Amino acid sequence: MIGKRGRKLRNLLIVKVPNLTRKRKLSEASILDQLEALQVAEVEFQLDALSDKQESDTPIVKTPGLHAFWKGFGDFPSSYFVRKEEVVIWQVVRGLLPTVGKKRIVMVGSPGVGKSCFLMLVGLYMACIEKRKVLIIRRVKEGDVANAVVYFDGQGSIARQKNLSAFRLQLLREEEELQGALVLVDGYSQAHVDAEANGLLPFHVLATSCQYDAKHDDPSHVVVIPAWQRNDLEKYARLTDWAISTGLSRKTKNLNDSTWRKFLKEQYFYSGGSLRDFCKTREALKEQVERYCSKIGNVQAYQLVYTYGSGRSSDQVDRIRRHYITNPENEEHYTKSRYWKVSVDSGYALKYLGQNVSMQKQLEVFTYAESVDAGFLGTTYKLLLRHAVHEAYAKKTPVVLKMNEGSYYERIEICAPRIECRGENEEECYTCLANLSERTYWHPDYPFFPFIDAVVICEAFRSGSNRSEEIVAYIQATIRNEKTFKPHRLRKLNEAMDKNPSIVGVNRVFVVAGPDSTTCKRFTLRGAPNPEEFLTMVSCFDPNEFERQLRAEH
Repeated sequence: MIGKRGRKLRNLLIVKVPNLTRKRKLSEASILDQLEALQVAEVEFQLDALSDKQESDTPIVKTPGLHAFWKGFGDFPSSYFVRKEEVVIWQVVRGLLPTVGKKRIVMVGSPGVGKSCFLMLVGLYMACIEKRKVLIIRRVKEGDVANAVVYFDGQGSIARQKNLSAFRLQLLREEEELQGALVLVDGYSQAHVDAEANGLLPFHVLATSCQYDAKHDDPSHVVVIPAWQRNDLEKYARLTDWAISTGLSRKTKNLNDSTWRKFLKEQYFYSGGSLRDFCKTREALKEQVERYCSKIGNVQAYQLVYTYGSGRSSDQVDRIRRHYITNPENEEHYTKSRYWKVSVDSGYALKYLGQNVSMQKQLEVFTYAESVDAGFLGTTYKLLLRHAVHEAYAKKTPVVLKMNEGSYYERIEICAPRIECRGENEEECYTCLANLSERTYWHPDYPFFPFIDAVVICEAFRSGSNRSEEIVAYIQATIRNEKTFKPHRLRKLNEAMDKNPSIVGVNRVFVVAGPDSTTCKRFTLRGAPNPEEFLTMVSCFDPNEFERQLRAEH
């Protein structure tokens, strides 16, 4: 070879490097070679019909087709309950979908609240109603299955495969057929999604249980799917075979209302606002909460409630805390994190974690639960009263229950040197009461002991007098405006206490404690006995006022 200036050049051997990626691509069958017809009725994923369904008497959509289609590919329930939150979330997401080419959508929320279910509905809707190409990539935790990939061609056909490696997933996404497809990713953390080697980028919609930080160069729309409200869980239970599937009953029909209330109250005490947990058997649910609580570190345990974000981007939101928003009917509250809180809502978890935290931390949970009328408000109030009694003796500041005007006593003061939490079932609790010591505040270890929350030997004061009388107070703490007095429960209590030699001749009083004066003034105790037969009174214990008093005095 001769150069431009006549200089001879050495012979050059030009070697073309083979395209290994291309060869690999050609050597492996593509899932697109396995297209098949989608056989799911449109009514199962018609998101535009959610509002009408939610307002009906039976807001449940039957989904046998979706249940069969997703079996082994991440699964889908055989039906889903339409709550108000889903209706509003669809309005929000539908408005954001046209912009996903520039701003992706990230749906965050606690485990078990329906993120995956909702994302699958969005995928089917976009593929079958909007006629878009859709690629869904799901993280799966089923034995040997790690992931499931499903492609919808927008014309009624689908292809799917399990356990694609990151390399094969990337090859699939490079195929011409998939260009322009809407990519939905389910169940992966922000760190996993953002790692280019995992083949999940770019995506358009992500559903994750992890906190997601949209950095300054990440314009993602973050949308929260909040925890279930207690009344929705109760409605779901009554409309399905929930009582049977949880092992609580052999039948659903003809259960009386008191049995329903007992089942629902006790199950929610353990589950909080997770539908998935609410549907577990009682034993499995209790064991799960204990296991999760035992894994929570000291720093996390002290944060019973906190604002979303708060520097916790690297932490997975544990399975004890749930996302809540201020107003479920306001679309803005789903997209602006200033309206979000992450809170422990399982009564059992609150009891477990609350043993070693300050009253101020417990008060934060109560204040937030009160602000959004959360289903766990009643439990937090009972725990606060219990915690206040612990603080009272240590700081020599008695807990004062102020009676409604006109009551036989003006107030009672509790400053017990001994606090007992004993009795793992109803009969054990009655045995404990038969042996109750003087100046002791007893509360049951059994969370569903009926009628009362505590028994204490304490001091009572009549109006205008500084002289006290020793009484036995049967205390029931409540946030409600009314209760029904149950004479047969009082008889069982009195029978147990009659066996106790320490309180012979001591006056016994049934005392309702409410969180504020307004609640107490409105309170009605239905079926209360004649005061000459047995004394009942309504009192106020304001935890905020007690906490302020502690800070002022110490």
